[in-house]
Parts: sequence; structure tokens; C-alpha cells
Amino acid sequence: MYTTNTITNDNPIINTREQSELSSDHWYGEVRQQDNKGKHFSFNVSNLLEPGKKYNWRTVGKCQAGFLTIFERDEMTPEDMSYYFSKDTKSVQAYMEFENGKGLWVDVISFKGGRFYSIDKSILENLNVNTMHSAFPKMVDYNIWERVGAKNHSHFAYKPNC
Repeated sequence: MYTTNTITNDNPIINTREQSELSSDHWYGEVRQQDNKGKHFSFNVSNLLEPGKKYNWRTVGKCQAGFLTIFERDEMTPEDMSYYFSKDTKSVQAYMEFENGKGLWVDVISFKGGRFYSIDKSILENLNVNTMHSAFPKMVDYNIWERVGAKNHSHFAYKPNC
């Protein structure tokens, strides 16, 4: 079904594959990295959201008492959402509307064991090193940041810094 991995020219961190049966409209690739303890893992990258387009959002978080709370944010772009992430974020969903006026909530970030399980490309490429340290401490990987040229906390964590 798949051929060998090829790395895209625009982002050397995301591995893509030639696809015959999967839709490239939704699945983009995967990222392989180490967590903060040096254990290797990978997560999927989807291509559901359009960069710059405004969506309605739901973030599910866990409060200090242990209860799950749902926060809704309206009319925000994927680039703006990283401001609202914290280490208590458990899931992020975006409302996608179709041509017929109906829509559905889709997971754009999901976690497994405190690490990304899947994330949308437009969100991943706009995460900076500071957000990774404060909101996703298990995802800290200095090797990836060295590959993309991140020198300080304001640089992007998953796309090349020029």
C-alpha cells in the first residue's frame, strides 16, 4: 500500500508517504521524535484545517479539582489557538462546516499518555518552543529544534526557522 518514506521539501520534520488508498486531503504524514525522557515515538499529522481560515473551537481541559471542563472559542484561526494551550489540555476540536450548511466537530489535537497522538499541520507548524515547554512538557525534543534552527523560545518548534 505504501512506498518508502519521502521527506517533503517544505517541512523536513514531517515524513510523508506516497498514498494509493488513503485520502491526501485529510492525512498528511507523521513525525518521529523523542520525548523528554529519550523514548522514541511518533504521531500522525492531518491536513483538515486551512491556515488563516477562522473556525469555532472547543478545548477540553482538566481543572485542578480533576473535573473536565470545555472551553469554546469562536472565530479564531489555527495560528491563534496556541495561546490557549496548557499542560492540562486534553483535546482540541474545530467545527468544520460543509457546503450544505451542516457540519461536525473534528479532533485536531488528540493526546495519548501526555504526548501528541494526532495533530493538524496548520497547528503543528505554528507551535513555538515556549508553548512546547509550558503546555506540552513531555514533547520537548532538542534534536528536532536543532534541525529546524530554533535558537530561542520564540522560534518555531516544527518548521524551519529562517
